[in-house]
Formats: sequence, structure tokens, C-alpha cells
Amino acid sequence: MGFFRQIKDSFTNFESYREFAFQKKGKTFKYFILLFTLTFLIGGLRFVFDFNAGAAGVRETVEQQVPEFRLENGELFVSGEQPIILGDDGHTVMIIDTTGQTQESVLDNYAEGVLVFRDRLITKQNYQQKVILFREFKEISFDKQDLMGLLPMLKWLLVLVAVFAYIFKSVWVLITVLILALIGMIFNSNEKLGLKFENLWNMAIYAFTLPWLVEMLKNLAYPALPMFWVIKWGLAVYILYRGIKAVATKPPGLNEEPPDSSGDIVI
Repeated sequence: MGFFRQIKDSFTNFESYREFAFQKKGKTFKYFILLFTLTFLIGGLRFVFDFNAGAAGVRETVEQQVPEFRLENGELFVSGEQPIILGDDGHTVMIIDTTGQTQESVLDNYAEGVLVFRDRLITKQNYQQKVILFREFKEISFDKQDLMGLLPMLKWLLVLVAVFAYIFKSVWVLITVLILALIGMIFNSNEKLGLKFENLWNMAIYAFTLPWLVEMLKNLAYPALPMFWVIKWGLAVYILYRGIKAVATKPPGLNEEPPDSSGDIVI
């Protein structure tokens, strides 16, 4: 059975769960990897677009709003009129003043903020302050052009985020499959089918197909949809239940070997 045929049958033909339940675990895992990768890549398109737009916005901000500066011999030199105040919303603020006119007490009016002097940087978060002395970086020379040269590296950050997200989410998804398979054991007990856990694991992966596809569309169109987990789990539990009922209606020999369909998924 081809890959896309399996996708279709997983939520339109519950009779197919008689085959899904007893097929080889390797075939089911191949199906999972293909389906997860497909939904991950398509569902992540919006994140990629947003990330690229954000990276472009950072570059524009640095070019237009960040003044010329140079960190050298443990001191920061900034050109232009000062103090430079960025992002003052009454709660957070960033102030740059290397002239010595601004006092540290200016941060008392903010819960969070950054204050940059000629010889130190003060960060404030949750009303707690931390001081970073530039003399600790005396061997470092850095200016605005160096900063601009680092911005193209943001694309590598995107790659790292994508790899981490793929690994983390795949593990999390397998955990959710495990939970659904455990729920399937309750249905299996009620129907007195004698299905093994590996049979329910196979069925749980196919039962999650439609919820994962719906989640992919949700991520593209409306990522912040509230209470989506109810829809996702409701669909998965319902499809698994229907699949188990289909097996109960005409159960194959539970002690027989599953049909050998070469173990490969044809796309």
C-alpha cells in the first residue's frame, strides 16, 4: 500500500486498521518518519518566513538606529547625541550614554532595562541588576561594522533551531503516540480482542495522521488557535476507537504472522 494511500485510508477507511495493526513495526516506523517530516516541513514554513522577516528587521534596525560605536581597550566609544534611549515603554528601556551625564538611578523607574556607560553595562531584570565591566574584555576590539558582519550568521541560527525542533518534537510526538496506545488498551480490554501493545502502537500512529495534518494547517493559518489539543486528541481517540471496532468486527488470527507486503512504503 502506497504512502499517500495509507494517509487517506487512516481516516476514511477504518477497515484498513485490520492491516495496520498487524503489519511489521518497521513499515509503521517508516510511515511515521515520512509523515512527521512532511508535516514538520510544511507546518514550519510560517516560522521560516517569520524568522526571515525578523532577521531582516534586525538588520534594518541595526543599520538605521544603532549609532557608530567602538569597543576598544576596555572602553566603549559611541558617536552622536546622547543619551540614546531605545524601547522606552514605561516597563523596559535601553539607554546608551558614554558621556557620563546619565546616572544609574535612571533604572529605578523600570522593572527591566539595559544601561550602557563608557566602562560598563548594567542589566536589570525582575528588579535585579547585574554589572558587566568592559575592562574584562580589554583584548577585544569590536565596532558596528563587525556587528553587521555577524548578522548573516542568523541563517545558521535558523538551521540549529530547526534541527533541535525536529529532534525535540519527534520525541514528544512518539510520547503522545505511546499515550494514545495506552488509551487503546482500554478499548482493547472492553472488546476482549487480545491485541498486543505493538498492534495498538501501530494503530495509534495511523490514528494520529488526520490530527497531525489538521495541526499542520493550523500552524500555517492560525497558530494561536485556543484549546486545539482538545480537537487533536478528540480526533485521534475517535479514529483509534473506530479502528479497534473494525478489528473487533472481523478480527484476524491474533497468533498469525502479519501479511508480508515487502515492508516498503511506496510513495
